[in-house]
Amino acid sequence: MKTSENIEVKESRQLSKLKKMQSKGTSGKYFFVLLVLIAIVNIIDEVTSNLTVTVQSSFVTEFFVNNPFMGKYYSYEDGLAFHSGIGVFTYVLGLFTPFYKALADKLGRKPLFAMSTLGMAAGLMVIHLSSSYIMFLIGFAIISFFMGHDIQIIYILEEAPDKHRAKIYSFLKSFGILGVILIPALRDMLMGNDATKWREIFLVPSLIGFVAVFLVILFAKDTKVFINDRIEYLSRPYEEREAEKLIKKQKKEAQRNQSGVFNGVKYIFANKDTKMLIISHIIFDAAMPAIALYFESAMHRAGMSTSDITKALFMVPVIYASITLLSGFIADKAGRKTTVTLFSATCVIGYCLFVAGILLSWNPYLVGSFAGLYQGSYWIGRDYMNVMMTEKVPTDIRASVVGAEGLLVIIGLVVGYGSIIVGMMLLPIWWACLAISIPSVSVAAIMFAMKVKETKGANLYEIE
Repeated sequence: MKTSENIEVKESRQLSKLKKMQSKGTSGKYFFVLLVLIAIVNIIDEVTSNLTVTVQSSFVTEFFVNNPFMGKYYSYEDGLAFHSGIGVFTYVLGLFTPFYKALADKLGRKPLFAMSTLGMAAGLMVIHLSSSYIMFLIGFAIISFFMGHDIQIIYILEEAPDKHRAKIYSFLKSFGILGVILIPALRDMLMGNDATKWREIFLVPSLIGFVAVFLVILFAKDTKVFINDRIEYLSRPYEEREAEKLIKKQKKEAQRNQSGVFNGVKYIFANKDTKMLIISHIIFDAAMPAIALYFESAMHRAGMSTSDITKALFMVPVIYASITLLSGFIADKAGRKTTVTLFSATCVIGYCLFVAGILLSWNPYLVGSFAGLYQGSYWIGRDYMNVMMTEKVPTDIRASVVGAEGLLVIIGLVVGYGSIIVGMMLLPIWWACLAISIPSVSVAAIMFAMKVKETKGANLYEIE
């Protein structure tokens, strides 16, 4: 009894707070401010996601090749495989991230927006200060937990007008990706041709992240969709809501309109369309480690110098941002399905050209352009799979389904990691990556194109 009374008191406070937010409303000026905040956090998210990958050869060489780890020296490939194996365990934290994301359905989007940004900034600072591989791993684990929650995507999808949703999303996403130019710029200024100075490039994005947290707390508001939906839910008597839950349970109905990760999983598999989408997504994600994590090591092992790798890295965000901006217009005009299928094809083509470039010693800027093409295409395809899942589910369980999706795709990631770790010990890095990524992307794209329905023009207020 006391527990239910405590819940009612807490919900009453939240309801009062939400009604005050609703009465204040928002203006066009606020929407612009929100877009700026999302753009800044997108830059931090993209930089955090890419930073350790772009200095991979430097820290692997330091921690495993030039110095003994646990009393043993490693070859580069064995050290990289060891790091990749350890890295899998940091992704165990990913099992908890869906539960963290699901809090957005109860607490709101803003608190998690701020916490995720703070977590990324803190993790980057730990890596900057790291004096050992263990400390590096702690920082890596922190950023692995907090990056990629994409609460800002829910902000965009719930605040943007329906007919312009994909264009606004792609513009902000491309702006964030373009911000990744910060990485090669910092490499050029702080590392030059000295790979041992790799820690220095983590400081600036960390400080930007701490400033961004302050700005989010100060200026961001929760989304209108969340506020209105939560007010409607909390305005109903607590006893009525509990009785409804009991009736649904007794009738064995899926509690799809109740937030929570496990209900999100149930909802996904209870609907044929979302089930086929998640299966395609899991297969697609098996390619992620090979696609995203080893391109800098591939360039290094193919004989490119530190300065040439930096030149190539300048082109990656430029090409990535350009095709991401283009993808928004394609998605709003031709549909999300066409976008995923098209960019899956350019991912395969771009990866093959990248491998040809590093083996044939092509111009580093051209090599970087192909890297930007295949990586950008992959993430565009993956992001629009996420967007389509978001556009297929009701508001009151949306964040929970996004969290459940993040939990389920770990299956693909584990398979991808295991395959690439074994592959790198048997084949050169580039051949191992090609052998894993091309089949995964191709099979997933074909299944997706044949089995998943379009969501273009979906009204998020009317989904039931």
